[in-house]
Amino acid sequence: MILIVYVTVDGQAKKIADKLEKVLEQNGCIVKVADMSVVSKKQLETANKIVVIASIRYGKFPKILFQFVAQNAHYLKEKAGDFVGINLIARNPAKAVPQNNVYVRKFLEKIDWEPNHVAIFAGALLYSKYHFFDKKMIQLIMYLTKGPTDSSQDIEFTDWEKVEQFGIKLVEER
Repeated sequence: MILIVYVTVDGQAKKIADKLEKVLEQNGCIVKVADMSVVSKKQLETANKIVVIASIRYGKFPKILFQFVAQNAHYLKEKAGDFVGINLIARNPAKAVPQNNVYVRKFLEKIDWEPNHVAIFAGALLYSKYHFFDKKMIQLIMYLTKGPTDSSQDIEFTDWEKVEQFGIKLVEER
């Protein structure tokens, strides 16, 4: 069984987890998707492989991700765990590789786990979901990084073909 564990801010990590689940199941895999805050020890123990998915907000991964990795590093190492990082700078293809993605690089330096594979996908800019402060902060970040600042529309940057290719890679390695 492949266990996909995710933590999400606005739902994009869950959406990516669901897409991976679909790709894996279509290729004969048994898959379970679980929110990081409720994943059980039994799920971790019975998994043959674990895929951890997390998105950033304001340049940081959530604290629960660090706690999860620290508490479950032995499972992640034993089961050749993979990591998927989601962030908006990955909308630039050059930043969608670990060595060029500062957020993923910093995360990997801070943890006691070397993932089997690291994938980075661009997230989504969901202005319609943001509260006033978040909307203004994210607009500022987008302005500084030459991204879209029109808050009247949501934009999904996730390359779903790339997500599917990552899923196929997991299938081929089982």
